[in-house]
Amino acid sequence: MRLARLHARTRFAVMAWPGDQENATQVVVKLMKNAIEHVGPQHPEGQLVLDLIVAEDETLLIAVTDPSPAFPDFLTAITAQTSTGLANIRELGGEISWRPSDDGDTKTVQVLIRYPSPAADFH
Repeated sequence: MRLARLHARTRFAVMAWPGDQENATQVVVKLMKNAIEHVGPQHPEGQLVLDLIVAEDETLLIAVTDPSPAFPDFLTAITAQTSTGLANIRELGGEISWRPSDDGDTKTVQVLIRYPSPAADFH
């Protein structure tokens, strides 16, 4: 998790993303931690790939690809009222989605963080 946090902070600074970099870093750490906890035991030799992309409108895309093509409890995970990783990401303003790869060998869980965040419009 330390390496993911360091990598994220460095990339956000280099990309000069104007959004809340601390919240975005927390999202990266939570996504990586979820992948390790929920996918790692079934795929110990698998690889995690982290992508961080900033669009022209300053929307940040955080994507983690892992070696499991399934996500059987996705809706439960993102709508949970308890303190789960994906529920926390939603509370941080992330829009969460996932998709299996075309070959069916992996999946990507991605989070969009809009800048400025929609919540900022209400202050």
